[in-house]
Amino acid sequence: MAFLPQFLDDIRAHLALNEIAARHVRLTRQGNEFKGLCPFHNEKTPSFTINEDKGFFHCFGCGAHGDIFGFVMRTEGLNFIEAVERLATECGLAIPARSQEEHAKAELVRTLYELNEVASSWFERCLNNQVGKSARTYLAERGLDNETSRHFRLGFAPDRGNPLLEFLRNKRVEDKLSLASGLIRQSEDGRSAYDFFRGRIMFPITDARGRVIAFGGRSIGESKAKYINSPETELFRKGHALYNVADARGPALQQNSLIVAEGYMDVIALHRAGFHNSVAPLGTALTEHQIKQLWRLAPEPLLCFDGDEAGQHAARRAAERALPQLGAGLSLRFAFLPVGQDPDSLLANGSSKDLARALGSPVSLIDFLWSWEIEVHPLDTPERRAALRQRLNQLTTQITDRTIREGYFADFKKKFGDRFALSQRSTSSGARNKRKTFQAIGLRAHARGHDRSGDPNHRERVLVAILLGHPELLAEVREDFSRIEIRNVQLEQLRTALLEISTSESQIDYQAARTHLAERGHGEVIAKLFDRTEWNQTMIEPSVRPETDRNEALFAWRETLAIHCNQSETPDPC
Repeated sequence: MAFLPQFLDDIRAHLALNEIAARHVRLTRQGNEFKGLCPFHNEKTPSFTINEDKGFFHCFGCGAHGDIFGFVMRTEGLNFIEAVERLATECGLAIPARSQEEHAKAELVRTLYELNEVASSWFERCLNNQVGKSARTYLAERGLDNETSRHFRLGFAPDRGNPLLEFLRNKRVEDKLSLASGLIRQSEDGRSAYDFFRGRIMFPITDARGRVIAFGGRSIGESKAKYINSPETELFRKGHALYNVADARGPALQQNSLIVAEGYMDVIALHRAGFHNSVAPLGTALTEHQIKQLWRLAPEPLLCFDGDEAGQHAARRAAERALPQLGAGLSLRFAFLPVGQDPDSLLANGSSKDLARALGSPVSLIDFLWSWEIEVHPLDTPERRAALRQRLNQLTTQITDRTIREGYFADFKKKFGDRFALSQRSTSSGARNKRKTFQAIGLRAHARGHDRSGDPNHRERVLVAILLGHPELLAEVREDFSRIEIRNVQLEQLRTALLEISTSESQIDYQAARTHLAERGHGEVIAKLFDRTEWNQTMIEPSVRPETDRNEALFAWRETLAIHCNQSETPDPC
């Protein structure tokens, strides 16, 4: 839904940003500005400011910036539409009229919210009367008391007949609405409807505002599926929802920390142990949308998984989905429990210390990826170690943020060097002295560091030749490439022409680039690079060749750049 600028301006005119912020921050006035401790990161010296005239906030410590809507989104974990509706309600402004189609959809959504609320209350009553006796026994055996059941609004769906359908019909709810809610399903023959949930403990799933949007059901009898969720509806998208997000939002924002468990019972167990800032996806790996939701509540959510193979794979999938979205201060952390254990079982066994220990010593995203790669695959040969480097490079190139991508390249390269270059040295006194000087001499000893195949002139040729052989890489390295000092006049002219055609021809390949550049008078220098003429050492570099894998070529280019910068007498361009 789009809001007219005038409507947003009306909200800004009715509400002062400093008054909204003062609910979360103790502010002091300094001239035309307000100042206080930033609510988005821990600090001791105030760096959070509000300029009421311009209508924005800014933190000079963490860089947080935005207007009144952005502030509410950050502090309350809402999306833009929810923040606008929340502030419009506060200042008494009516949401602008919608089109007839939008109005009909809004009415359906409102009705489905009401219907889910009615159903949730009905499931709760079923749990607490005679029909729910077996479910109450099961919950008691799992250590859940009545207070916990009430807090999470747990319920029960009877396993016989269609009592929910009959209840809704008695409430004069049309079957088409019951079907639209996902509570009722139509039989394949199209003639009869039936209750979707049967013989299951019911877990209401809410949105960030606490409104019931769907249900999860756990079987307590013989069923092929232990857990099932509501089908997708106008309210519910499985990959967009998080269990317990409404309850966890306040504690997460207050603590600047969020725990992500694997399922409903894990979240309930964590809550009982005092970790009220806990949520869970709905039985599947975290999606990109869910990761963005997590980041609205905490900058580095802590993913808590079972230490078995399934838990490791779930963590890996989450890590890979997070990589393209990483931003300044936004990442993931991982905590792995003992194999075969989850938060629920640990607490049931009286092992709360093991849980606290795991949550208190999380693993960073980059360390998890590194550990995964070196533990899952054997690394006992040069070929296998080369494959490791290629896998790390492929992971890193998924990161869209340039600064973070460069940081991952550097960290992985250091980890690789520390593990394989340093570990091969003897632990004798003489070897320890060598280890101390390795970082200082390592680049000079590299094949591209010095000697006839690695002098500065050669490195300049390699840096240009790789990008001519792989012009698709220019979009990623343009800034670095344009700043390198190139001493050879012909090579410098080729570099300039290559940058120009990559701007006008974003999809150009090696053959097209070579033809285009040759037509512009650069054929001679290209022949020197690729045709084993004067600069015949250039083609010794495998990464120069167009048939080389793109990611391998990118890794080699960055490696060459790092060596070149380290050895240059004028390192500023790097």
